[in-house]
Amino acid sequence: MAGTLGLVGGLLVFPDRALPGDLWIGGGRILALGPRAAQGAEATVRVDSLYVAPGFLDVQANGALGYDFLTASPEAIPAVLDFFVRHGTTGVLATLTSAPWAELRAALMRLRAVAHPALLGVHMEGPFLAAARRGAHPKEHLHLPSPALVRSVLSDFPGLVRLWTLAPELPGAGEVLRELRAREVICAAGHSDATYEEALQAFSLGISLVAHLFNGMRPFHHRDPGLVGAALDSDVFVSLICDGAHVHPAAVRLAAKLKGFDRLLLISDAVAPTGLPDGVYVLFGEQVRVEQGIPRLPDGTLAGSTLTLDRAVKNFLEFTGCSLPEAVRCATLNPARLLGIDDRKGSLAVGKDADLVIFDENFTVHYTILGGKIVYART
Repeated sequence: MAGTLGLVGGLLVFPDRALPGDLWIGGGRILALGPRAAQGAEATVRVDSLYVAPGFLDVQANGALGYDFLTASPEAIPAVLDFFVRHGTTGVLATLTSAPWAELRAALMRLRAVAHPALLGVHMEGPFLAAARRGAHPKEHLHLPSPALVRSVLSDFPGLVRLWTLAPELPGAGEVLRELRAREVICAAGHSDATYEEALQAFSLGISLVAHLFNGMRPFHHRDPGLVGAALDSDVFVSLICDGAHVHPAAVRLAAKLKGFDRLLLISDAVAPTGLPDGVYVLFGEQVRVEQGIPRLPDGTLAGSTLTLDRAVKNFLEFTGCSLPEAVRCATLNPARLLGIDDRKGSLAVGKDADLVIFDENFTVHYTILGGKIVYART
């Protein structure tokens, strides 16, 4: 057992239950679950009365600590990722919002050069978005879908872009979806004015996620269900921003009842002011005021969130009354399934990556383990 790390006395959080037990790590992976003799172990950590869960996976995070992944320097990017790690997130898709292509390419170059175990790749949120549902995305940076531009980006940065959000009703979107799927990029619908019928057609072409459900899309109406209705009436994944401002708790409960706890993802949609005090910041080229942790443009438009996934899971549990394993599943196994990495991440199982979060009943993170190493310990 030399070289192993034991987490002893905790509550192990599985997708469907939480059970008392020990967890043993070696070589960056989970070696064993359950009682095991500690003799000869390199180290053991008592985690009595704490929950031991898979690390959270965030497929939509724009930045934190005053930095945006779109403009952050190579030195700032690891600091942002470390911030999320301190909140129990062990995997992040760095999200790039709509911007001139030269800026997007420069950001992709910087992200490609970063070696950080929590960076899972890039989420391109735009620029193929509907102007009517653009939210905080600058209108001047929106474009109609272009297969040629997509091919160019994916050829120049192979394997880096994992997820791409677009408005599927725009002219040329179908061809772009086919291009993305051919290159194994996961497709999401968002910032879209799609009708119910247009959304279902897009799902058939390869859309597998509806990004930040209810936000940045045609509102649900009983005679015009739109993208919201299509998402709730199908088996695509949906993501939610559970900060209490983006989506009313009743709507969160409704989504959970209709989608269940296997097709729902929690995201932060964190923007640069995340981790900073309330105040006025510059974001998307405009002044953004953060009050009580909620960022808004001068016209009142929500401009992302200052959420972290530890708080998102806590809020989701409180909003829905679900079990703790169900809430945790929405930030671990479900995003892992969406990304196709559930064979190695997203749940506690022997042989899987030892990316873990240890937290208490208030969802305060006590430890984060990444690649089998304790990279954060609460003091």
